[in-house]
Amino acid sequence: MKTKFMESKAFKWIKRIVVIVLLVGIIAFGAYKLFANKANNLEKSAKETLESLNSYYMEADMEFFKGEDSRKYNVKVSFKKELDQDLFRVAMYDKASEQEQIIVKNKDGVYVLTPALNQVYKFKGDWPLNGHKPYLYQSMIETIQGTCDISKLDNGYLIVSTPEFKNMPSWARQEMKMTKDYKPEWVHIYDNNNDIAVKISFTKVEFNPTFAENYFAVDSNMNESRENLTTSSSTTIYDLPLYPVNADVDATLKEVSNITIDDGKQVMLTYSGNQGFTVLETTATSYQEMNEVTINGDIVDIYGIIGYATTNGNINKLYFTYNGIAYQIWSDTESVATLIEVASGMETATIEK
Repeated sequence: MKTKFMESKAFKWIKRIVVIVLLVGIIAFGAYKLFANKANNLEKSAKETLESLNSYYMEADMEFFKGEDSRKYNVKVSFKKELDQDLFRVAMYDKASEQEQIIVKNKDGVYVLTPALNQVYKFKGDWPLNGHKPYLYQSMIETIQGTCDISKLDNGYLIVSTPEFKNMPSWARQEMKMTKDYKPEWVHIYDNNNDIAVKISFTKVEFNPTFAENYFAVDSNMNESRENLTTSSSTTIYDLPLYPVNADVDATLKEVSNITIDDGKQVMLTYSGNQGFTVLETTATSYQEMNEVTINGDIVDIYGIIGYATTNGNINKLYFTYNGIAYQIWSDTESVATLIEVASGMETATIEK
């Protein structure tokens, strides 16, 4: 009788354990389903929000970090649906150099404007939807629809993801905060060492604003920006060369060549080593009349500076202008990402006033 009693008691405990396990499983499954539904609802609602937009306008403070240095920009992003066209305008104002670059996509093409030089480069292609742009609302919605972790907050959502940043292989993780009505508040990007690489803080987000008729026109953008040029943003730097002292590359300066040309000065820096490359620096030309050149290349973002890259055979080449100096960086062994690293490590020149 004692044995039967013990068996009965043990059986009751087993039943209790089974019931507890089942309850825990049900609760966990319910919590998972609740979280999944929240994620699915955010993905669906955010996509519907984007699809309902005929236009948007956003302003943000954007800061790039590189070691102990940083670059600060004011960014203005505009978008408009016009029939079967998506129109974009992205203006980046460098707070240190007081210079602005503007990228415009309209029905005629994609244009990069450098008002301080009165220079326009025209491109073909599907910029800016050809890669992840952390300041672009379309990229934010694409992030939510992809693989990401979504946390529901009292006042919005936190979205953590690992988007692919073309030409920025060290950028490993992105965190994004959105409000309950799916407006971005901030975006933070971290590198492979979990150090902050980019901070974007949105100061204004407006859905379905109205733009002037010529808002996405090249001429009107150039004229308005040139009217707002300050003395420092239109001056030229004469002290060459500058060196990529902050670039994280395995190369040593081999030769410095000074070249005299009719309209200025050129200096060529040749680097050798495991990551060999060449830098050509030229005093940039400022035009009286707007100068437009068609480029067969890809627009690239060099820590807030807009340039472009070309590939000819096995030679990658990077072009950009900063503080009155036009740079060309090329290599027959290194990727565009490495050339961007070189460019981002160039010394910052002091502007003559």
